[in-house]
Amino acid sequence: MKKEPTKTTALAENLLKWYDFHGRSLPWRDLSNPYAIWLSEIILQQTRVEQGLPYWRRFLKELPSVHELAMADTEVVKGLWSGLGYYRRADLLHRAARLIAEQGWPTGYESWLKIPGVGTYTAAALASILDSEVRPALDGNAYRVYARLSNWGQPIDSALSKRFIHHFSQNLLSSSRPGDFNQAIMDLAQSHCLPKNPKCGDCPLIEFCEAGRAGTAASLPIKVRKVKVREELWHFGLLRKGSYFGLIQRPIGGIWSGLYTPVPLEKSPTEEGGERIEHRLSHRKLTLCMHPIAESSEPLIWMTAKEWRDKGMPQAFEHWMTKFPYL
Repeated sequence: MKKEPTKTTALAENLLKWYDFHGRSLPWRDLSNPYAIWLSEIILQQTRVEQGLPYWRRFLKELPSVHELAMADTEVVKGLWSGLGYYRRADLLHRAARLIAEQGWPTGYESWLKIPGVGTYTAAALASILDSEVRPALDGNAYRVYARLSNWGQPIDSALSKRFIHHFSQNLLSSSRPGDFNQAIMDLAQSHCLPKNPKCGDCPLIEFCEAGRAGTAASLPIKVRKVKVREELWHFGLLRKGSYFGLIQRPIGGIWSGLYTPVPLEKSPTEEGGERIEHRLSHRKLTLCMHPIAESSEPLIWMTAKEWRDKGMPQAFEHWMTKFPYL
């Protein structure tokens, strides 16, 4: 007699069947190259796929192996990363490449955790994809899906919730295709299990979803902690000589580490206030004011706009150049 599949087995089968036909077509999913897959995971940390994909292609074109990335000049790496934001990731990527080039590719979750720039989610994702380790990859998207599947009504940021979701997801995970299962959960979070207005009606897992059946999906997961956004006003002095900008290199550590910006000013040199743009970071809202100035006591590095972008232009200044192209 044929054994009936358990509920968890049936859920995994339904999800993977849907994923095989409807999952996102992402170029690294067709590869077994650990460098390309690791690079995609690092680039997509806190970055949307459509924004990160051109950077992934750029890195593979310019630095097609982990050894070439490891040997690359820091300025080259920062230039390739320029405009992507969260610039400390570029430093960690470079450090990680050097470690991997020296020691070889990690195998398994615990080994991945020792690599710079790799946290618990990325380690689990890479271990499941590259090593077929049966371990759930849990980020905010995955927590949302699992909280709804289980109709979990406790604050999702609590230690209790983290333990529950880890145990719950571990029991659901496909043992034969753990990497695909984790990626399918991510795709489901983007296509159906949306933060607002989830599309429960045609979700491939609706028959397994406790919140979907109870009508509580839109209210889950429960969040109680609100991160306060700090507002800051920054002034910069703009020096121009023809097509060249007078820039300084930011100190290592802190915002825009090692990248190039106009000269920071303590306050506005004029009453007009200068050209302004707003730029959001995860917990900060920056208002950047640009003031034309004639000279500076700072030692300057002169670059064209193209050189500035190639060597490392923070994303905020990309926005500024787009808004004020005549400057």
